[in-house]
Amino acid sequence: MLTSVFVPHEQHSELTFLSDEHFQNRFPKVTHQASAINAEAAQAAKAPIHFIFHTAFCCSTLMLRALEIPGRTFGLKEPDVLINLANRFIRRDDASNRERLRLVLRLLQRPFQAGETIIVKPTNFANRLILPVLETCPDSRAVQLYSDVRTLLRSLLKRGMWGRIWGRKLFQSAASWSSIDLGYSEEERFILTDLQALALGWLLQIHQFGEVAKRMGSRVMLIDSEEFLANPAATLLEVGRLFELDLGASAVAKIANGPAFAKHSKFSDRTYGQADRAADHNAAESAHHEELEMVVKWLEAVAAHLGVDLTPAASAGVSRT
Repeated sequence: MLTSVFVPHEQHSELTFLSDEHFQNRFPKVTHQASAINAEAAQAAKAPIHFIFHTAFCCSTLMLRALEIPGRTFGLKEPDVLINLANRFIRRDDASNRERLRLVLRLLQRPFQAGETIIVKPTNFANRLILPVLETCPDSRAVQLYSDVRTLLRSLLKRGMWGRIWGRKLFQSAASWSSIDLGYSEEERFILTDLQALALGWLLQIHQFGEVAKRMGSRVMLIDSEEFLANPAATLLEVGRLFELDLGASAVAKIANGPAFAKHSKFSDRTYGQADRAADHNAAESAHHEELEMVVKWLEAVAAHLGVDLTPAASAGVSRT
């Protein structure tokens, strides 16, 4: 069974993510037998489709918003269906789930307007799908956007108890399918602190990004979020080339100096520039400095023991930061 939600073109920009939490029963839903819509999907218009995968709280929503150009690109922000598929793949990567993925990606490729390129930003809880997605869509390309571990830890600390719970969920999810065996018993996992668990979840994602880059080569681009924020126009120009968007230097300069970088990426009514972001992170650093230092140093030791690089570019053997 497949449930579709009809969100009008003009209302996508109002939604932070394409999930029930944000739909709030405002849009009609229809449930289909997957077999019944295969033929219809095959006949539908087909746009180029590319992806922004990420390690969470590293400006992926900002990047997608910056790349949304009316009539030329259309962004899909964390469709719920992809996390549902990722959970299926965690349980079993088989022919039936590969077919489900193929159908869903074909449906996501339908443009609202002729000539659009579709850019999908899945939740990082769907990162299990990165290789299956790129194998299913051989013409697609992907950005793999990441932060360093300290940045992610500070981002979660800003969110209090719910951020800490989220971090444990991330670790539990990533550890269930990662190719790395951390070697922890259930008891050892239980006594990890919230930040230790989150740091391990981050490390598993970084390792995966490096492995994907080694396998997919020029089809993927590794980008450090700090580089993106420091040089947004240059970064967007490179991503535009990767996605074949034909963005010139003047176009990306206009985007970099436009509203996308002056507002909060998830709360468009809130002014939020680089100075605001730095102030938030500095406040978290000041309040939790000792714990942060201990966890960052601990993770460095764990990574060295496991032989895992702390940057995916190093793991992949590429020079891109």
